[in-house]
Amino acid sequence: MQAFKHLIAQILSFLALLLVVIVLTGWLLLDTQPLVERSSALSATSVQNGRQLMSSINASMENEAATQLVIQTNADELNAAFAIAARTLPGFQGETKLQSDGLSVLMTMPWQFIERTYYVNATIHIEAVQGPLQLKQVQVGKVTLPGRFALNLLSWVADEAWGQGSGAQLLAKVRSVSVHDQELTVELEKPQGFGVSSLKQQGVALYRKFTGADSLKQDIEIYYQLAEQFSRQQQESSLVPYLQLVFREAQRRSQASADPERALVENRAAIYGLAQLLGGKNLQLMVNEVKHDDEQAALKVTLARRRDLQQHFIYSATLHLLTSQNMSATVGETKELLDSLQGGSGFSFVDLLADKAGARFARLATLSPQHAQAVQAFFSSMDRQESDVFPSKARLPEGMPKELFEQKYQSIDSTLYQQIVEEIERRLDALPLYQLEHQISSN
Repeated sequence: MQAFKHLIAQILSFLALLLVVIVLTGWLLLDTQPLVERSSALSATSVQNGRQLMSSINASMENEAATQLVIQTNADELNAAFAIAARTLPGFQGETKLQSDGLSVLMTMPWQFIERTYYVNATIHIEAVQGPLQLKQVQVGKVTLPGRFALNLLSWVADEAWGQGSGAQLLAKVRSVSVHDQELTVELEKPQGFGVSSLKQQGVALYRKFTGADSLKQDIEIYYQLAEQFSRQQQESSLVPYLQLVFREAQRRSQASADPERALVENRAAIYGLAQLLGGKNLQLMVNEVKHDDEQAALKVTLARRRDLQQHFIYSATLHLLTSQNMSATVGETKELLDSLQGGSGFSFVDLLADKAGARFARLATLSPQHAQAVQAFFSSMDRQESDVFPSKARLPEGMPKELFEQKYQSIDSTLYQQIVEEIERRLDALPLYQLEHQISSN
């Protein structure tokens, strides 16, 4: 009895200590007000700034003769990156400020606790110096970390991720950080053997491993071969027969397994297999390996009698599996805003419809074993038509240049823009395919 009482006392003491630690941590790290109220809105202008930043980085990386990477940017371009991040991470806000003594990065992330919203606020001050990277300080909530301590912590994380000594080597690559006329210039030593192609290959290989696509390599190949053989018999076809073909095979393979989770694996592999057949080189690399060159004659696979809509659907479905629904939606919106710039095809709500349909499809097909099996049964129960999978695109505006889009909709956060998006969602909700989710939820 005495031992039992002692055990209870120890447990209560531990819980009390844990509660104190949680409360103290919350008090130190959480704030009641956000540091950044709102990131820049994602608009054609912000996307254009983001493209300029990427162009600057790519130009420096592609200069094979240079011994240094020189990246030049400004606050507008950096804040454009935060606008895209804010669209991808719900609640996240961020902004940058350039001063003569360096760069300040401000970030806010909300955290919900007992029906109240708190905020994790962080500020990073990067000093303008000649030589290795220097942080003036890092502040998270009420905790301020000296720059040297924060750098040591960053170095330790890099060591843990890539091996002992990697952190110091990484930080030593920074040669200088300078600010002049509201423009930030960062010079880095180019690593030995550095090349754009090798960097891309390493990044893609790491990403495939991270997303689990590598573990599906054999399964993806099965669906790719199945769809590729089918394509040889078709002069021109809708995407729907391809979906029906691979998901019927997915059902057959799932039912041959005793594992109810197998339907999820098969559906992911089926979508990746179609991506490898119908996607460009970059998409093929992300899911498996390049099977055909972008310059080869494209298959005449369409959606609503348009090949570009089929591509929007497949790309968005694949990106949803490789990243997230938010990321897939952001990529689609960003692409349309880029199209609205000079030389582009114009902003298209029809393209956005195909993007959202693809992402919704991938989500439904991999949400749970029940949803995965329902999608398989949907395509196996009868021959499906496009009207079962893709709604009417009538009266959705498209081909809008930047000036017209911003005059009418301002940005993708405007009320009028959201009304069009809600109409797109209503059209998708009305289709038999997407009604499966509601039917399963109500059972």
